[in-house]
Formats: sequence, C-alpha cells, structure tokens
Amino acid sequence: MTYLTDEMRKRLDLLLSEAGACPIDLPVLYHADLFVDLIGEDIRRRLYVAPGSNGEAMALRPEFTIPACLHHLSGGAADRPASYACIGPVFRQREDGAPGEFYQAGIEQIDPDGGVEFDANSVARAVLLVESLSAQKPVVTIGDLALFSSLLTALDAPAVWQRRLEGAFGDRKVLDRMLARLEKGGSENHGASAGLAKILDGKATSDVRDAVEEMLSIAGLTTVGGRSVGDIAERYMEKAELAAKAGWDADKLDVISRYLSISGSLDDSLERLTAFNAQEGGPLGAALQQFSDRIVAIRNAVPQGTPLQFKADFGRRLDYYSGFNFELNFDGQDKPVAGGGRYDRLLGLLAPRAKTDLGADIQAVPAIGFVIWLDRLTNA
Repeated sequence: MTYLTDEMRKRLDLLLSEAGACPIDLPVLYHADLFVDLIGEDIRRRLYVAPGSNGEAMALRPEFTIPACLHHLSGGAADRPASYACIGPVFRQREDGAPGEFYQAGIEQIDPDGGVEFDANSVARAVLLVESLSAQKPVVTIGDLALFSSLLTALDAPAVWQRRLEGAFGDRKVLDRMLARLEKGGSENHGASAGLAKILDGKATSDVRDAVEEMLSIAGLTTVGGRSVGDIAERYMEKAELAAKAGWDADKLDVISRYLSISGSLDDSLERLTAFNAQEGGPLGAALQQFSDRIVAIRNAVPQGTPLQFKADFGRRLDYYSGFNFELNFDGQDKPVAGGGRYDRLLGLLAPRAKTDLGADIQAVPAIGFVIWLDRLTNA
C-alpha cells in the first residue's frame, strides 16, 4: 500500500504550490557513502545497500534532504534562496515491521538570510499541511541542540566528550548512559581502552584512519555496522582519550542532568530555562535569547490554538542537523507524523562531493526542511 492516493497527491501538489515550493524529481539511487558519512547511525544502519556495477556500494535514498541539497548544488550558487517540494517513496528498514518502502512529502528551504522567522515559517508550513491532510490538530514539540552545546561549552567539557554528547543528543537513554560513564572516567572497559590510549598516544587522526583503512581492506570491508572508516578511526581516538581522563566533575554532570529535565509548554519552559540560566551563571549565553526570539516567531506563524511544547532533551537523530529541531504528533500516538530541523552545515559538507565547481570552501548556509510520513498520517 503506497498511502498516496490520487486524491492525496492532488491535494499535496496544491498545498505545496500554495506554500511557494518548487516540485523536484530526485533520483532513487545514490552512492551509499553520502548517507553513511552524513546521515547518522540511526538511519545508516537501516539503509538498503547493494554493490554497483563498478563495485561501489549504492543505496536507495532513505530520505530527501541530502538528495535535495545535491540537486540545489548542481543548479548554481549554494547560497541562493530556494524552496523545494519533495514527494515520493523513501527506503529504509523499519524496526516496527512496517514496509521498508514508504511515502513522504516535505519542503526543503535554503535562504542566506534565514533567522528565527525562517524556522517559524517551516513549522507553520508543516502544521498547515498536516492539518489540511488529516483534519486534526497536531502537537508541536521543539528542541534545540544549540542550547545544549552552549551549556557543554560553558561547563568546559573536554572536546571529545562534547562531540559524543552532542552526537547522542535526542536519545535520552544513551545520554544518561554516557553521563554515568563520564562520572566513572568515560570508558566501560578502562583496561582495554587504557592500552589503546598508550598505542595511540601522539598519533594524528589521519594516521589512525590510514591504519583502520588498511585493517578493513585486509578483511575485505569498507564499513562496519554502518560506520565508515573515518567514523571508526575517530571512535578509536575518542576511546583512547576517554581512557586517559579521570571522572568528570559530579557537580557539572548534575547541571547537565537538571538542564535535560526541563520540559513543558513554551512559556513555562522559557521561564524555567531563564531561571536555570541565572542560577548557573549564564551558561546558555546568546542561544537562550535566540530561543526566546524563535518562540515569539513560531507563535505568530502557526495557526491559533496549535499546542506548542519544548523538551530540553529532544532532538532528531540525524548528524547533519545543526540546532533547532521539531516534530508533530497527534495525541495518543508515539510516532511523529512530521518532523524537521535546521541543517546549516550540510551544503558545505556536500559541495566537494557534488558535480559542481563550487569547491569545498562553502561556509554555513541557513537551511531547514521537514517531511510528513504519509503512511502514519493515513493511519491516523
């Protein structure tokens, strides 16, 4: 079942056109390393991958954002404004036994002047699409990696720990396990990791990467468990660095845990965040003001009466996301019917891989997107 009837397709086309989004047709097949390197472990371990005629691993597209950004890069300057409408099947293995081919629809936007109104516009479009297609009012949940990153920086988190915590953001169980490990010294197997630390002491990341690549080549592998050579090399370096550290300050870990527990309506959450920030000496910095401005913009943009809530530990597990995230749910349902977020770094990361002469010197370009799961919407 495709969950995309002719009637729904016509309605989607009309709604996306009214939103000013230009429809684009995207290929289904891509080099797998595009997703392995950039999309995050949660999805890359569920890719459908097969060898191409030249031996390179190819993957069915698991989502629209990376393909849409490649399309954008092939058409001109990376920082030109654009709004793309994407409708069609995506492919990834799903743990709930649902079909691995399912339909999504969404909008990807790029705007060099994008600010909090840019974010609010994306949320409002997602809400309007979901309401129009379902005749139900969704609950909007927002989160912000920028607030969490600002807190970690203010607490002087070691760089390797900050990367790991930011990488796990959005999965509270994983974050809690990491915090518990950090209190003990960072490694679950300190003896083995301490030996690894001695071996890698003073080694450059590039040298470790070359060694890992050679070992995998001997074994006839290019990836392990969905991780690329670069991922594995960096993980070795991280484990070695973690083993060389003593346990982190328990008071700082408590500050992080208290921050992650903040949630509620936007008004209540802003009050709690402001009080927390004052109590701890201002660790949230400019990110808190931006969050406050975004709340105002979202309230002004979405339909009146839309339920809005914030969760400090909420994030969507995609590596290319760079800050603000959101999801739409219906009451009584665990799985979101829509979700999106900012990915300002992605165009710069993709530029060297795209068939373009733009080069690799593209800086951050404000970009945001969202998708709707049409099967979940139909079931709802």
